Amino acid sequence: MQKVKLILKILLGLVFILSGVLKLIDVDKFELYVYSFNFLSLSLSYIAARLLIAFEFLLGVALVVNIFNKYVMRTTLITLVGFTLFLLYLILIGRTDNCHCFGEYVQFNPIESIVKNVIFMAILLFCWNVKSFKIKIKWYFIALAVLVPFAAVFIVSPPDNFMKYPTQAKYSVNEELFTQHISAGGALDTLNISEGKKMVALYSPNCKYCKMSARKINTIRQRLDIPDKDIITVFGGEVKDLTPFYAETETTPLQPIFMDGDLFLPLTYGRFPAVLLLQDGTIVQAFQYRSISETEIEKFFLE
Repeated sequence: MQKVKLILKILLGLVFILSGVLKLIDVDKFELYVYSFNFLSLSLSYIAARLLIAFEFLLGVALVVNIFNKYVMRTTLITLVGFTLFLLYLILIGRTDNCHCFGEYVQFNPIESIVKNVIFMAILLFCWNVKSFKIKIKWYFIALAVLVPFAAVFIVSPPDNFMKYPTQAKYSVNEELFTQHISAGGALDTLNISEGKKMVALYSPNCKYCKMSARKINTIRQRLDIPDKDIITVFGGEVKDLTPFYAETETTPLQPIFMDGDLFLPLTYGRFPAVLLLQDGTIVQAFQYRSISETEIEKFFLE
């Protein structure tokens, strides 16, 4: 029976490791999921997402190596209970989307994930009295083993706020063409873009990072209470139904308009998304997906 319990405990540890790895593979979407709750700023969401991944991975390794079981089993149980309480909160607030337990690759809604956690807790309690391997390890090896996963996630996937990305307009759009398009008679002259402070987001409806940018901007808009009238979304290409775009991104339409692809591609140099901050028609800053800064947008609109 001890062997069966040990095998189940190791398998549970491998599931935790897999969960952490799958989140890290698609960490961009996981950090957006963390950010979507409005608990943390965008910068802190980048960090919190990686700390959670590292913790899950470390917990999985601790279960697999089968040492310090007294502490590891208790920590695992507390973690599962904590995750389950959070999932109950999601149900209460009406969230039914993928809870990212295994990233984007194996999708669970909150109810399905609670069932999964209950099964994991049952396995954990069944394996509760598994004997630890008797291995003498120096304290500094333990400290190193704990630190490595936390350092590794930041090295493998540095948070965007740890990097320096250019925000000058010339790196994102053709400023001369943009000025022509927002002037009288231009392709974008219908929404008073040249008046006051505006945000203009340039997207392609099928672009992965455009969809993720839309989620970022939507949460920033909610957190900073930016009026919808001050945000314009320009989609490149033929006019099409945007319902799938908004359903997938779970965002609100923000004055969407279409621009012919022959005009859109030269404007963006064929690179998108681009998010522009304008003061009376002049581009103050321009962001691509990774350079989007909640702090800079807050300064622009609220100062």
